[in-house]
Amino acid sequence: MSKSNTKQTKVQQAKKNVASKKTIYPIHFAWGLVIAAIAFCLYANTIGHDYALDDSGAITENRYVHEGFHGIPKLLKVDFWHFSNVHLGYYRPLSLITFAIEYHFVQDNPHVSHFINILIFALSGFMLFIVLNKVFNSFNPIFSFLIALLFVSHPIHTEIVANIKGRDELLSFLNVMTMLWFALKFIDTKKIVHLVLGIISCYLAMLSKETAITGVLLLPVFIYYYTDLNITDCLKKSIPYVLVAIIFFIQKKQLLGTLSGIIPDDIVNYPYVKSNIKLPTTFMLFAFCIRLLILPNPLRYDYSFNQMPAITIANGWAWLGIILFFAGAIIAYKQTLKKTVWGFALSIFYITLIPSLTFTILRGGIFAERFLFFPSLGFCLALVYGIALVIKTDVSPTADSVVNWLRSNTKFVLPLCIVFILYSFKTVDRNKAWKDNFTLFSTDIKTGKNSAQNQRHLGNQYIYLASNEKDPVKKKLYCEEGIAALKQSLRIYPKFGESYYQIAFAYQIITPNTDSAIYYYNQAIKTAPGYAYSYYNLGIVYQTMGKNNEASYFYNEAIKYNPEYLEPKQAAENLKAAGIDVHVNPLTSMIDTTVANKDSKYYYGLGNYYASQSDYNKAAQSFAKAVELDQRNEGAYINLSNCYGMLKQYDKSLAVSNQLLSINKNNTVALKNIAVMYNLMGDTKKSEEYLQKMNELLGN
Repeated sequence: MSKSNTKQTKVQQAKKNVASKKTIYPIHFAWGLVIAAIAFCLYANTIGHDYALDDSGAITENRYVHEGFHGIPKLLKVDFWHFSNVHLGYYRPLSLITFAIEYHFVQDNPHVSHFINILIFALSGFMLFIVLNKVFNSFNPIFSFLIALLFVSHPIHTEIVANIKGRDELLSFLNVMTMLWFALKFIDTKKIVHLVLGIISCYLAMLSKETAITGVLLLPVFIYYYTDLNITDCLKKSIPYVLVAIIFFIQKKQLLGTLSGIIPDDIVNYPYVKSNIKLPTTFMLFAFCIRLLILPNPLRYDYSFNQMPAITIANGWAWLGIILFFAGAIIAYKQTLKKTVWGFALSIFYITLIPSLTFTILRGGIFAERFLFFPSLGFCLALVYGIALVIKTDVSPTADSVVNWLRSNTKFVLPLCIVFILYSFKTVDRNKAWKDNFTLFSTDIKTGKNSAQNQRHLGNQYIYLASNEKDPVKKKLYCEEGIAALKQSLRIYPKFGESYYQIAFAYQIITPNTDSAIYYYNQAIKTAPGYAYSYYNLGIVYQTMGKNNEASYFYNEAIKYNPEYLEPKQAAENLKAAGIDVHVNPLTSMIDTTVANKDSKYYYGLGNYYASQSDYNKAAQSFAKAVELDQRNEGAYINLSNCYGMLKQYDKSLAVSNQLLSINKNNTVALKNIAVMYNLMGDTKKSEEYLQKMNELLGN
């Protein structure tokens, strides 16, 4: 080929590149490292922090985490909150495995864990930039840089990064970004290694948090904007990743036995369960999400009952949310079809917000700032692009140096720099609140006086301080402050069992008052019958009083409600060694042997006596006789059902409880016994059904 022909070919190719839809622009990895460094610096002041909030359930109270490497196989088989006596169906073993590895080498060291959280966030910022740089390869890299800069500085992320437990979200985001990177690389290179790495990243993202499924939903959107493929072809290229997600959910179902878990009857964390408030409140929360992204102040760790009261369709906030939601959805649809940046930003926002919206719609659950971790990317993208349009800035590639481009576009860069500075100051300042539990709870109570949970948490911390304080004056002051906060939580929610428990604990340990301790523990059991700690501590109170039969009963009740609770197990075993093993409440075991008239009450008392001696056969015979003599003796039915349960005659126990319900359909103890029996028989669905009936009658 002649030189003239070669020159002509190059000119034609150059013209073709100019006329093409996209001009390929190199990936600026060094800029990604700058983003990572900034992200690290913004959260460096959390390295010295302690454990806080949910770190207890995920780390400090997780026995499998404390087993180090040996605990990893067990962590792969259990619910995330396995040791918190709730079964929410959350399967997130990857972050727990990292905690176990850390514990193996450094034991309880929150500073190392905080450092690792920051590293993961920094790496996430790096991956975010290079993915955006790749998708927007026809834009000046400054565009992607500014989006990533606002994302890593946005204060909404402080809960995720500053709270060690937030690692599930961090790992999920990081692996989704890595999946997107390798998926786009595979489209470019067709190398199987990139497909394999993308699939592995997808699986790791799912193991981090189930909401990573939104990353799989985002994949065809990213492919659509990166390539000239139509939507159908983009969906086809996403099939391998969809299959990975399906495999993950099959794995979860096999190991946990459930996909949805058990939704607790807990108005504090699930205050929007009533059908007439679910949708209106969801739309209100949607509007609140937008407000918090635009103006992230004040920020809180808790938005539970009654911080954000439920609303009906008549409320103006519901209609504002409805208008914003559907207007945004329509714009997102139209703009996505046109392949505009607006469509891309809104698609990211809506798709990644799905988990938080469904959490309220399906479970009636509360809002949390962590729900906006991924959606904030769509917001930052829209903000940067919107300012570019308003200022009329050309964000296409340019041969100018970065410095020259910045100088010629100061009107575009300056407002974004101001936003970045404001976000950064807020982030660094908000990090301070996450230093430890007391700092967090006492900081947020300033904006959370209506939160029963915030009041309880703060009260708990005062009680904790009092229990460790040697100065009697300070001890008394802390105790009074704690009880005051706990009683305020009960004014907000009178059936808050955990608050009753903590008040009882104060009267048991700090300012000893046996009668008050027993009263408040019984109130805790009445309002939160599944809270095992109340039974255990009440057992300690009775054992201290020398009432070992009563103590044995309450230890056994604690074990029944939380089989993983080691302390009551040990206490119960110690009493068993002394020949005491009581499973029917001996406080009802009163018998007068001098009574001549052997009526129903006599046999009821006799049954309680035998039960307190662990002779359940004779106890059952006595209770059956009591029922025969007085078919309205509800206590006899209940204890007869309990005896059959102890004898593992579950069918007989169910029959007796159902017989009692035919007499009094509102007997909550009978409903509770039926739920327990079905659970022992392995029928969790039936057990949940009767527990729900019981809680409805209790008004929980």
